[in-house]
Amino acid sequence: MWGAVTKCIRSEWSEEGVKDAEKFIESVWQLLSDERHVDRNAMGKESDPKMRAEIVGVLLWIRGLRSTRLGDSKDPDAKVKRAAEMVLATWKTADKTIGEEKDWYDANYKLMMWTPVWHGMTMARKIVGENSALGRDLANTITLDLEPMLKKAQQIVSQHAGEDGTRRGLVVYDALSKMTE
Repeated sequence: MWGAVTKCIRSEWSEEGVKDAEKFIESVWQLLSDERHVDRNAMGKESDPKMRAEIVGVLLWIRGLRSTRLGDSKDPDAKVKRAAEMVLATWKTADKTIGEEKDWYDANYKLMMWTPVWHGMTMARKIVGENSALGRDLANTITLDLEPMLKKAQQIVSQHAGEDGTRRGLVVYDALSKMTE
């Protein structure tokens, strides 16, 4: 699913790029709902990929991006709202820790994985209403959990990753950070 995020970034947020990313992410989401592709015993449990905040968060991200870029920040079918509720429901079990200070690989991975979730939550707050109960819950999660983790990861990657290293997480972080300014 993160490949769709990077493709969308490379398309410079074009309408076609957003629609292609949405189609891909929604297709993966449907596959994760199909018993032929997921262990029946895992469905609805912690090992179910749909119960992982970083997976649901990419779904929230693309739904929020589609709404803000192509839909006048409206949520007529409540898809953004439902995805935001799912992210918050799965939040407690998410691994939001950053490893050792010099482990820039872990920090880079966390940037790549969690930046779309942060951006999705940021867009969702505006779409569902910043003063709504859901908007306030999203704000608390962003402020208390996501932003401190992402800033720490960004600092680690910036300080310890060589210029010739794979810094995909930092690329995603930089691109999505610019969109929220």
